[in-house]
Amino acid sequence: LKKLAQFWLDEARCYSKGQFPTLKKYFIDACVTGGIPKLCASAFVGMGAETATREAFEWIANRSKMVKAASLIGRLQNDICSHKFEQKRNHWPSAVECYTKECGVSEVEAVEFLWKVISKLWKDIAEEYCQKPTQLPSTLTNRLLNLTRCANIVYEKDDDYITHSHLLKDHLNSLFIHPVPL
Repeated sequence: LKKLAQFWLDEARCYSKGQFPTLKKYFIDACVTGGIPKLCASAFVGMGAETATREAFEWIANRSKMVKAASLIGRLQNDICSHKFEQKRNHWPSAVECYTKECGVSEVEAVEFLWKVISKLWKDIAEEYCQKPTQLPSTLTNRLLNLTRCANIVYEKDDDYITHSHLLKDHLNSLFIHPVPL
């Protein structure tokens, strides 16, 4: 959480100075500012010392390939779905803006490029997730995988369900009010 706050403060400082990050710098920072390492660590808490070991928390802190990929997926999907709305509020540049400025391409081309990056990142997750033997119990890697899958629900097409939470109503109803019988 401390590292996340430090990165957000750095973003705010750069933004106030009118500095625009390169896409490479943006991706490095997004591995932290996407919030997945914090969410993942929070999801491990309370799982018991046999499951959520010191090694498990170090796996998050050292940002394994799977953790980095999950962080970038969440952040890039957020950027693709919310960048228009966020720029109306005079917001820190998203990956879409960084790529369009750096490469001189259209917004549509930037979004297409970022979806290709996301596709590659899912392959990185699959590679580490399927790696046998693994140093972590599947209950832990499943938590990270499921957190990453949430990005596909809360950032759908051009909708940012986090910012516009009323859009989640149907999803929540299908989970808690009208669940699929097992």
